[in-house]
Amino acid sequence: MTKSGLCGFNLSLQKVDDRYTWINKMIDLRFSIGELFDKLSEHKIQKDLKSDLNKLCDALLDYVSKGHFEIYPKILELVENASGRSFSIARRAMPLIEQTSDYLMSFNDYYNVGSDELTGILPNLPKDLKELKKCLESRFRNEDRLIVGLRLVHAAVETPPISKTYAHT
Repeated sequence: MTKSGLCGFNLSLQKVDDRYTWINKMIDLRFSIGELFDKLSEHKIQKDLKSDLNKLCDALLDYVSKGHFEIYPKILELVENASGRSFSIARRAMPLIEQTSDYLMSFNDYYNVGSDELTGILPNLPKDLKELKKCLESRFRNEDRLIVGLRLVHAAVETPPISKTYAHT
């Protein structure tokens, strides 16, 4: 199933087969974050703003935690086990993903506050949502690289070698 277009996020990474259901859960989390981001960025009235902001912060926290403690270690282990070496895509993508984690946690810490505190920081929200969008786009792009790398390594392992026998004429 392909999902794209939420607030311009590239959420078009297709789900993987049943061996990797945990990756599909990450893809679903990304889509949920895109929906929450869309809803939050379109707020015209502040009635539900606090609730929607808390939902986004909770989703970001869950997403970052699952990525670092469940998903990325599995991807890296599978890639290394299948290829017998550290995969360069993973080595390049992980530091970039880790940088985004710092920003996502800072966003969560800043905005996941009580109503009284939120009133004073709301003027910063439009600017911070733009930064959040850039951060998420970078993270999604680098996660996609990890997943594509996993697919490539496994496709190479599962493909039988081509026979090098030639017909003599």
